[in-house]
Amino acid sequence: MKRCAIFTLAVFAIGPALADPVELAVFRDLLRPPPTLQLTYGGAPSQGIDVFLPASPGPHPVAVIIHGGCWSATTAGREQMRHLGPDLTRRGVAVWSIGYRRANEAGGGYPGTYQDVGAALDRLTEEAGAHHLDLSRVVFVGHSAGGHLALWAASRGSLPATSPSQAITRLVPRAVISLGGVGDLATFARFVPVLCGPGIVERLAPADKLSEVSPAALPPAGVPIFLVSGVLDRLTPPWVAYDYARAVQGRSGRAPQLINVPDAGHFDLVTPSAPAWQEVRGLIETSLDLK
Repeated sequence: MKRCAIFTLAVFAIGPALADPVELAVFRDLLRPPPTLQLTYGGAPSQGIDVFLPASPGPHPVAVIIHGGCWSATTAGREQMRHLGPDLTRRGVAVWSIGYRRANEAGGGYPGTYQDVGAALDRLTEEAGAHHLDLSRVVFVGHSAGGHLALWAASRGSLPATSPSQAITRLVPRAVISLGGVGDLATFARFVPVLCGPGIVERLAPADKLSEVSPAALPPAGVPIFLVSGVLDRLTPPWVAYDYARAVQGRSGRAPQLINVPDAGHFDLVTPSAPAWQEVRGLIETSLDLK
């Protein structure tokens, strides 16, 4: 009973929303303007970064955006998040939207996908001066599969020295915001073949490497973690966030905050016209000290 009581204190409900959940077809049809510039960190087309810069001189706080799409190359890459760029830059936030090789892409899976995320973050530290980016005000925001990678990225400095993805962490975010993300791969793995197709989870999270790639198995990052779920999400329902929060409970002095958005589905969380995104944007701004 005590465990449940503690847990309930970390849960917040936002709402109510004012419209039906955003469907995939509507999300796909959103206008996606080109970024201010594009950078590459590898030879594969997916090894790129979309950068959106505010018109002001800076230094700019930064939202690192990590796209979802089932960790699969059969879905769109970083371009699926381009519609969020102008919405954030209008508010003075630079966007560092990273692509990565997916699990069923040449070089992707373990460890390539994770090494790509790390390399894209390292590139941010290298380019910050040239683009007037404030590395003391950075937030990681990942949607769906990107939520998994955002949570992982915040803890990658705790990987063992034997891991091919281990690296010195040069960037500490103010917060990690997982939007319909997957934090506990051990409990979610059985759903991946149904949602994403065969072979994805085996390449992304080999059974003997789960302790290196599942955020729930890694030491918590020590920064605020927000797990935002749409109550009507049919792909990653709120219990997916609960599984991660339960797994890390007691291992950190800072419990993850579970935020359940009434009437919202999976894509409301990243659709600018949806009330759910307005709440997410407010969370980003608050984490970056803009509110």
